[in-house]
Amino acid sequence: MKNWFTNGHRTGAADTINPDHIGMHRVVVFGVIITLAAAVITSWTGLLWVAEQQLLPSQLWWVTPVMIDVPLIVLTLARGALKKRGIEKPSLMVGIIGLTLFSSFANLLHTIAETGFGTIPAVLGALTNALAPWLIVAMTEVLWLVVTKPIRPPQSRKKSKPAKARSSRTAAKVSPVEPIRLQTLPGLEQEHDALGALRESAR
Repeated sequence: MKNWFTNGHRTGAADTINPDHIGMHRVVVFGVIITLAAAVITSWTGLLWVAEQQLLPSQLWWVTPVMIDVPLIVLTLARGALKKRGIEKPSLMVGIIGLTLFSSFANLLHTIAETGFGTIPAVLGALTNALAPWLIVAMTEVLWLVVTKPIRPPQSRKKSKPAKARSSRTAAKVSPVEPIRLQTLPGLEQEHDALGALRESAR
């Protein structure tokens, strides 16, 4: 039996986490979805109060949260998809920030109207409710980054030629060196002819 008190690293300092492990991926996705759902429910409650102030029938109060919070998720996902295609749409970011500010302000006013803003618990509750729309945008962005593949720059089709092929082609273009021809001086040619004549006469 392994002795857990003397063997190995008791603090786990030598252990590492594989970020590509399926278990790690599922934990992150699960945490993001839980946080996103909690933020949507919190903001949904505040926007139902706004729907009541709109004098909508009670059967249609759900329309206001759908009209404000659902586009936050849709626009954030659409922005991520377009960005992955290399398309930048600043108008989407303007719409996301505008809806987030409106939803956050509506949640803040809902809490102030119900509990006031004179006590520390009321202030904390109002600020927490106002934080919910920002969490919706942040968690949607994180979820998109986790579940999609990273963007890779396109690779150029031109491949570098091997060094051997380049060197052989370079060598082929160089003109061959012509052999050096030795030229004899005129005086040496005359001496060579005289010696040849003497040899012929001696025969």
